[in-house]
Amino acid sequence: MSSKKFKHLKTGNIYEMLRDDIINCTNANSEQIMVLYKSDLYQDKLFIREKNEFYEKFKELN
Repeated sequence: MSSKKFKHLKTGNIYEMLRDDIINCTNANSEQIMVLYKSDLYQDKLFIREKNEFYEKFKELN
């Protein structure tokens, strides 16, 4: 998967999506699909968010 850049709609911060096919294996959320992404501001941190929520809160940059 090639990386894509996204803008957080609330903060305006830019993030790079690394994967959008991560499977959550915790008991309460088994099989939930997650997005793995990183911030341009915090290069040493990774973030994960439920896929539907990610696409509600971020806009893809062209």
